[in-house]
Amino acid sequence: RNMKKLKSICSFLLILISGTSCMLSAKDTESKIEDKTFNESDFEVMNALQFTKIMGNGINLGNTMEAAGAVWLGYNAKPEQYETSWGQPVTTKKIFEAMKDAGFDSVRIPVAWTSTMDWRNGDFKINDDFMDRVKTLVDWALDAGLIVMINDHWDYQWWGLFGQDKTLAYKIFDAIWDDVGTNFKDYSYKLVFEAGNEEWGHRFNDEVDGKTGNLTVAEQYKLMTELSQYFVDKIRKQGSKNSKRFLLIPGYNTDFVKTTDSQFKMPADPSNNISKLMVSVHYYSPALYSLVGEPVDWGGIKQPAKTWGTVKEISEQNRLFNLLKNFKNDGIGVVIGEYAVAMLKNKDGSYSRKENDVLWLENVLDNCDRNNYAPFLWDCNNYFHKTGKLGFTDSDIAELYKSRRYELEN
Repeated sequence: RNMKKLKSICSFLLILISGTSCMLSAKDTESKIEDKTFNESDFEVMNALQFTKIMGNGINLGNTMEAAGAVWLGYNAKPEQYETSWGQPVTTKKIFEAMKDAGFDSVRIPVAWTSTMDWRNGDFKINDDFMDRVKTLVDWALDAGLIVMINDHWDYQWWGLFGQDKTLAYKIFDAIWDDVGTNFKDYSYKLVFEAGNEEWGHRFNDEVDGKTGNLTVAEQYKLMTELSQYFVDKIRKQGSKNSKRFLLIPGYNTDFVKTTDSQFKMPADPSNNISKLMVSVHYYSPALYSLVGEPVDWGGIKQPAKTWGTVKEISEQNRLFNLLKNFKNDGIGVVIGEYAVAMLKNKDGSYSRKENDVLWLENVLDNCDRNNYAPFLWDCNNYFHKTGKLGFTDSDIAELYKSRRYELEN
């Protein structure tokens, strides 16, 4: 991310008007890394703030390995059938190379592990072919020079079992992270494990097989504290590089405000004397601009917002990002695991960009630069094309991301 490069005068003035300083804090300065090449011994002694710095600018491989197709494909289909069941192309090594060329330093690969786990009938084994496919994608991404994150993502909302049958929920959680952790424990420290996704929070009460849980908000926070500690302890006990691997803990609903609530507690990591833990939040605000591309029924029909960028809107975005500073001050890395601007769906079924999307994206990245957060664009073959000519085809978007790669920072 290029902190030296001035943004447009308009954007710069709007940020000044909003009252947000562009100066780096002392904590940021301490975490700055001059050397741009790292080996495994460097990562082993690196702390979470240093690591989020070099994670730089990230992108998601969206709607791909987390595409949940077992309902109609069964539990033993070919991995590529799950991978493409939400309309995405089969992933190739060239896609990861194109991500690197476009200016990305990291990639998040969401995964739905229960696609091949028939847990309702007592089968808690992830299909070997599916595991091998994820390994292949991780290998390709690492070969392309990217830092990689894998997680358990939505995954048929099995997480709702925590509000109904905690014993069964832990059995699924164990099955996933015992298998994933063991399979990847010797991988480079450039591979990060993310314990979950947006499901940690009120979605512990999600419907599963026609039943819902009734955990209170306080109980949900308490369960998150328990589960995150269980996750850290589990991964550390697996040994090899998992003893010092960077781990990402989901915030409450990955929501900025709810994750900075005093009820949210990060786990301890007693086996490490330097911080190896990070917290994950997602940014889709305002929702009608960043999430909605066509009319939605949210207790009444809501139209998508077509533009963004008033002084009030920019100030609010900056305020929300500033809420996360206490994590950084405590040595905890902050990862914006997803952020995006939805495209408008046209009457003919095509999509078009919203007004001032570059301004919204740029200000998100500016906030991440100022605060040493690692942002990951959510994309599903929209801005960043995974078919045809790979990468960004719009020159303004291409320039924005090309200018933000970590290599340009110092």
